[in-house]
Amino acid sequence: MTIAAASVPTLCVDTCSLLDIMRDPTRDDARPHERKAAIDLAAAMEAGELACLVAEQVKFEFQGHDAPIQAEAQDAIRRLIERVDRANAVHGVFATPKAVDLRHLGAQTAPARAVVERWLRAARLVPGSDAVNVCAISRVNHNVSPARQGKDSVKDCIVFETYLAAVGELRALGMASTVVLLSSNTREYLSESRVLKPDLAPDLSTLGIGYAPNIAAAKAALGF
Repeated sequence: MTIAAASVPTLCVDTCSLLDIMRDPTRDDARPHERKAAIDLAAAMEAGELACLVAEQVKFEFQGHDAPIQAEAQDAIRRLIERVDRANAVHGVFATPKAVDLRHLGAQTAPARAVVERWLRAARLVPGSDAVNVCAISRVNHNVSPARQGKDSVKDCIVFETYLAAVGELRALGMASTVVLLSSNTREYLSESRVLKPDLAPDLSTLGIGYAPNIAAAKAALGF
């Protein structure tokens, strides 16, 4: 069954948000409920309750960042364990030593990557096109969001235009269900007041596409 015929909520995902599922868990912005939301959405995709679109450009970008992001997470966990062990050893000099073992934290990277794989297996790949590339270049040349001055934004704009084209086709086929664009690259999408930038808001509203800055927000917006 096609996405339009299924008429289920649909998620358009950016590369950064796929990578967020398995990023360094020691980061200040790491949130357990967001990782749990990623698992819940994977289950919804597998049950046919949620459709997920992955732009071809996202696939290419993910392949380039997949292994480095996993390695970064493992390195951060190792550094955390070493830091705590060192602090605990210092503690033992002045007071009764306490057993602290954080080595289990290193076991989370592989399961997190497995959740990403569930998303990728369940998603529909949206190929790029010359028309999409032309629109993306135009956004960059005219500095229209998600293009951002001082940054090479071509890839961001290709992803954005790919989803506009795909959702436009689905709407033309009669799909009326909720569509959400998920991207944690908030500097590209949100103004300083944390609302959608005015130069891209019309593109999304015209096609009835919502925006979510993290996976938990996407889950809520999609109704799960």
